[in-house]
Amino acid sequence: MVTDTGKTLCPGAFKPVNLPELLAVKESDSGEPEVVRTPLRQKICAIEDRWRIDDEWWRNEPVSRMYYAILFRSGQRLVIYKDLIQGKWYRQKY
Repeated sequence: MVTDTGKTLCPGAFKPVNLPELLAVKESDSGEPEVVRTPLRQKICAIEDRWRIDDEWWRNEPVSRMYYAILFRSGQRLVIYKDLIQGKWYRQKY
């Protein structure tokens, strides 16, 4: 058990958690994910769900993402998204 030292944390002492991880994704002709390198190259067997988020459009860095809940043949499920502004794919852990 860690005792409370009573010290105030300095700015920058907090570390963000669950940051998105950059992914290599091969897209189909329609722009949907087909193959994901996670680090193994895995073909997607099903897209179980998809949704789009457009937020903070008034800021300097708006958010525009297309999310996919995908299933691999191994049974592994994963949530990935494409940043529609940068054109890059990411893995989102929850």
